Amino acid sequence: MTNLVLTRMGGRPCAIPCEHVVEIIPRVQLDHVPDAPPEVLGVINLRGRVVPVIDLRGRLSQVKPLPFYQHLVIVRAAKGKLLGLAVDEVRDVVTVQEDAIEKPGDIAGVRSPGVVRIEDDLVLVLGPEDAYHGSS
Repeated sequence: MTNLVLTRMGGRPCAIPCEHVVEIIPRVQLDHVPDAPPEVLGVINLRGRVVPVIDLRGRLSQVKPLPFYQHLVIVRAAKGKLLGLAVDEVRDVVTVQEDAIEKPGDIAGVRSPGVVRIEDDLVLVLGPEDAYHGSS
C-alpha cells in the first residue's frame, strides 16, 4: 500500500507519495534567483534552510498556469535536499495498492514513477527526483 497526497498542478491531478512529503505550507513570499530556469520560481527560507521552489504546472498542463500558486509541498529530494513544489490545490491523502500505479516513463518532459486511476481521474504520480531533473 502507498499513501499519496493528491494535488492539482496547472489543472491536472497529480500525486506525491507521502514518504517524500516533509510538509505542506501555504503560499509564502519567494526570493528571486537571477538567471534561474523558468521552472524555478525562487527560493524560500524554511527554518534556516534555503529551499528552491519549482513550478511544473506549465509542463504538466496545456492551460497557462496562473502566476501564483496556493500551496507548497515540501519534499525530500536526493541527498536530503528539500525542494518545494508549487501546487494549485492540495485535495486529499489516499491509499492505493502499489500495483495500481502504472509505470509510463517520461510524460511531457517530466519523469514520473507512474500514473494511477483515482475515481474518474488519471493521476500523475511525481517522485522528488523524477519531478525535476535539476533537483538532484
